[in-house]
Amino acid sequence: MCSFTRATGPRPSGSRRVIALQFPPLLVLWALAIAALPGNSHARELNVPICYGFSCQTRVVISVTPAEWQSVVGWFSPAAPTAADERQQIREAIGWMEVIVGNHTPTHLDRGLNLEKEPPEKLGQMDCIDESINTTTYLTLFEQQGHLRWHRVIEPAYRRSMFDAHWAGQIEEVKTGTAFVVDSWFQDNGMLPYIKESSVWKDLRWAVLIHPNRN
Repeated sequence: MCSFTRATGPRPSGSRRVIALQFPPLLVLWALAIAALPGNSHARELNVPICYGFSCQTRVVISVTPAEWQSVVGWFSPAAPTAADERQQIREAIGWMEVIVGNHTPTHLDRGLNLEKEPPEKLGQMDCIDESINTTTYLTLFEQQGHLRWHRVIEPAYRRSMFDAHWAGQIEEVKTGTAFVVDSWFQDNGMLPYIKESSVWKDLRWAVLIHPNRN
């Protein structure tokens, strides 16, 4: 089980995308299209699409400064010597990216899980659809700028029980083809996401181990 660890600060500086049929495809395409705008370079502000408010009811594009972006991608320096090390870098970078985004949006108020803790009308709150789309956007930007050497970004992961469904961002290890979920939904804003093999994550018994009252 991953630890409940908050991203504490910036690190000093130093694909394949198939949209799952169960996932809201237009929302993913909207996010990836804006993230891929030609103006997104290292030397200027980065246009980053963000959504929140349950099922991406609120969609905005924020401008991340070069200094802010460097504080995020600094976690990938030096380059990871192994795939496992790169997955830890991804955790740190995603956690800190959530902090940066929270400086531009009400998402700094987001708390882990959904209705268990917060009502859906709570400002800045996100469900798993919001979280998975935002995480996929961040991962795509990392990939586009060459920060991922051991992984590529693939379609968001999906699992379903009798009364519930859940989505998460997903990467694939290049050498082995093993898929891993990057799941921020269980944690408060700015805390490090879970990264687990997708085959394990899709086993709902694992979800119960994380949160006994939620599947």
